[in-house]
Amino acid sequence: MVSESSPLAYLAKAGRLSLLKDLYGKVWIPDRVYEEVVIRGKALKIADASMIDQAVGPWIVRSGIDRDVSERYRFLDENERLGAGEKDALKLCKQVKADLLIVDDEEARRVARILRIKPIGTCGILIQAHSSGLITASEAEEILDDLIRAQLRVEPTLYRRMLKELRIIT
Repeated sequence: MVSESSPLAYLAKAGRLSLLKDLYGKVWIPDRVYEEVVIRGKALKIADASMIDQAVGPWIVRSGIDRDVSERYRFLDENERLGAGEKDALKLCKQVKADLLIVDDEEARRVARILRIKPIGTCGILIQAHSSGLITASEAEEILDDLIRAQLRVEPTLYRRMLKELRIIT
């Protein structure tokens, strides 16, 4: 399991970063993602940056990208629609043989599928946490609303689909 920046940041803002630990045990992040959410976040005095930093080591595993992996997947660097953290997260999936990438960006999700990596977004994490019995349907709905207040972009159709799925799983 590898994560990109935005799901970490949004789950931390909602006070639910631990859902990732509860679901997956350990989550890998590339150094660039650490720099984006922790180093830059602390420089901007964003509170959730410290929350993420505290999880690095105990259950978030920070890793560089090996030179051979970077070379093998160099074509990702040419995709201008991917951010640096997304590119490294995709490479790290290949490096650690992770078959799941936590990412919200649509282009990164598309590329992940091409590389045979299953993408799951922040909203998908809520559905999975609910279906695993970690949170109730009402908690999932409350967290979703918190995420939206924290500026996570959720299309109205996705919001309605999530509510419908949460009620079905209940």
